[in-house]
Amino acid sequence: MAETAYTHSGDKFYISTTTQNEDLDDHATTGFPSLIYTEVKGIGNFGEAGITTNIVDYPTWGTTVTSKGKGISNAGDPDVEMLRIIADPGQVAMRAAGDPENADNYAFKHVKQNGETVYYRGLVTGPRHPNGGNEDFDLDVYTLALQQKPVHVAPAP
Repeated sequence: MAETAYTHSGDKFYISTTTQNEDLDDHATTGFPSLIYTEVKGIGNFGEAGITTNIVDYPTWGTTVTSKGKGISNAGDPDVEMLRIIADPGQVAMRAAGDPENADNYAFKHVKQNGETVYYRGLVTGPRHPNGGNEDFDLDVYTLALQQKPVHVAPAP
């Protein structure tokens, strides 16, 4: 049986409006799923997220091949690009979280077209404004500095 390929058309992105400065678990009723989220409207692009682990190495005198190991991991720093909608509650929350004086972490929920949910937690910076020409949209771009491994929840059967 062939697998179905999905696009991101119809995906939804949410921010938790309460700060989340500690790691969250993925239990069914606690952690990420227990939070209240506000949808962020106008999302056009959600950048690459996920674990990237540094490879560290140490060459020793008695070997011809360098010893290697896994170092520290980064959960990602995706950009989130959106149409600028001043009054959207989700974008209001993103602006508040992105304020340079706000050092708190927030939880995020990405609900995919196929029903899978991915949870993230991290800092928010921005917005940046790419500006542009006559036929370019007025956009806001935020960067999420993720501080916890993403949690994937399969769609309900």
